[in-house]
Amino acid sequence: QMFHDAEFLAAWAALAGGDTQRELINQGWKLILLNQFHDILPGSSIPEVYQDARQQFAEIMRIGRQVRDQALATLTAGSAANLLAINTLGWQRSDPLFVPQTIAENLDETALAVQPVENLDGERGLLVAGFGAAGYGLNDLAHVDSSSQSAPLTITTETLENQFFRIDLDSSGEIGAIYDKRYDRDVLEPGQRANQLIAFEDRPLNYDAWDIDIFYAEKPYPIQDVQSITVVESGPIRGGVEITRRFLKSTIRQRILIYSDLPRIDFATEIDWHEHQILLKAGFPVAINATRATYEIQFGAVERPTHRNTSWDVARFETCAHRWIDLSEAGYGVALLNDSKYGHDLHHNVMRITLLKSGVNPDPNADQGIQRFTYALLPHAGDWREGEVVRRAAELNIPLIAYRPQPSSESRPSQQSTAFVHCDAAHVMLDTIKTAEDGDGVIVRVYEAHNQRGPVTLTFAQPIRDVEECNLLEEPRTKNLEPGGEQKNKGTSEQRNNEVPTSPSPTAVGEGGRGVRAIDDLSITSDTLRFAIRPFEIRSFRVRFAV
Repeated sequence: QMFHDAEFLAAWAALAGGDTQRELINQGWKLILLNQFHDILPGSSIPEVYQDARQQFAEIMRIGRQVRDQALATLTAGSAANLLAINTLGWQRSDPLFVPQTIAENLDETALAVQPVENLDGERGLLVAGFGAAGYGLNDLAHVDSSSQSAPLTITTETLENQFFRIDLDSSGEIGAIYDKRYDRDVLEPGQRANQLIAFEDRPLNYDAWDIDIFYAEKPYPIQDVQSITVVESGPIRGGVEITRRFLKSTIRQRILIYSDLPRIDFATEIDWHEHQILLKAGFPVAINATRATYEIQFGAVERPTHRNTSWDVARFETCAHRWIDLSEAGYGVALLNDSKYGHDLHHNVMRITLLKSGVNPDPNADQGIQRFTYALLPHAGDWREGEVVRRAAELNIPLIAYRPQPSSESRPSQQSTAFVHCDAAHVMLDTIKTAEDGDGVIVRVYEAHNQRGPVTLTFAQPIRDVEECNLLEEPRTKNLEPGGEQKNKGTSEQRNNEVPTSPSPTAVGEGGRGVRAIDDLSITSDTLRFAIRPFEIRSFRVRFAV
C-alpha cells in the first residue's frame, strides 16, 4: 500500500518539476522484495530473521512516508486548500476519510461533516464523511457539501442498524442475523452464528510452521468468554460496538463497525496472543447456494469448488487468496474482504478466514504479542463482478490519505479536485503508475479483472507527447505513437501476459480458449490513450507527456 501510493505520487510530482526519488524508491523496493522470501513471508523462518525484518519494515515505512510526503509537498505547493483527501485508486470513491489528530488540529470542522474517533491503537482523529473523491486525485474538502445529512445509525450492544443492514448480536458477541434491507433477504443461514471466532488445536505431523493438516478441524474451541460489549461509536458517519474476549492467556478486542453511507461491515481486530500451536479462524455461514467460490489472485481471480467430492477437492481444504473471496448465487452474493490475512477455507456455505497459526518450529514465539488487522463482510447484488468486489477490497486496503498543504505566500486558487488519469472501463484496474526506471516517461500498467474483453480509454490531465507499449521490464513492444497516430502491433495475448517475447502461436481463435490476436490497435489523441483488452490481460505503457 505505502509504495503503491508513494510511486504514483512521486511520478506525478516529477511531472510538476519535483524529484523522481527513483533511487530512494528502489532502496525501499529492495528491502520489500528481500522480505518476500518464501520463508520470511509465511512465518516459517528462525527468530533472528524476524528481528531483522522488523527493523527493515520500519525502514521501508520511513522511506515510503518520506517519498510520499515530499511528492505531496511538490504537488500542493501554493495550494489554498485547508485539507486534502488523496485518492490513489483509479476511480471515484466515497468512503470516509480518517484525519489524524495532528492534522485535524485547528481544522475548521464547521465546513465538514465529521465524527471524532479513536482507533484500536489509540490514535485519535476525525472521520470525515464521504465526498466522492476523484480517482487518482487531490480532492479539496472545502468543496464538500456539509449540508448533506448522513443516513441515521442505530447502535446498541444488541443491534447495529443503518440504511443497508440490521445486525443482531447475541450475548457472546456473535452475529445472530444480518438482514439486507436493499434486497429484503437474510444474509446468514437461519439458526447459525456469524463472526464466530474458533480456536483449533494445530499440530501438523510435519513442518509445524508450514503445514495445516486436515485433522485440525477435529478439535474446535469456540471463543465465547466475553469480558465486555460496549458501544464505542454511534455516528453520524460510523457506528459500532467493541467486544473484548479472553481465551486462555490471550485477549481479543474487536470492533464491529457499520457506516451511514457505505454498505460494508468491518471487523477491526486487535489480538494480544500468547498461545502456541493454536489456529484461529473467523467463520460466516451465509445463505448462499453455490458449488464454486471465487478467490482473488494476482492480476485476476480463480474459481474453486465448495464441495469435497473428490480426493483432490479434499486436499484443497485450506486455500489462499489475496484481498477477497466471494460466494454468489444467481442475483446475490457475499464477499469476505481482508487487509492482511490470506488463508481461507470455504465448505458448502461456510466462509472462514484464518487469522493466526502460532507454530513453534522453527520460531518458538511465532505470532506472539499484539497484532492488528481488519476483515470485512460485503453483501452485494449479483456476482462478484456486479458487486464491484475488486474495487471494494482495494478501498479497504488502500484508504484515502489526509494531507494539509503547507502555507505559502504565493497561494493558487483552491480547486475541487485535480485528477491524474481516468479509466472508463469498470472491469479494468489501474494497477501501477510509476516513473520509468531509466527516468524516461511514466509507466502505466493496467490489468483486466473480470474475465471480460473490450475497448479501454485512459484520459490524462496532461497532454501526451507519445506512447509505447512495454513489458514488465519496461522494454518496448511497439514503436512510439504520437497523438493522431495509430499503431498496428502483431502478437499473442500470451506474449503480453507473460511479458516474454515468443513466436506467434498458430492456435486458432476458440481453441484452448485463448487463440491469437492478429492485430492490436493503439491510438492516442492529445490527452487520451485507447486500446483493446482481453480477459485477465496485463498491459503496460510508457507514456511521455508534453510538459
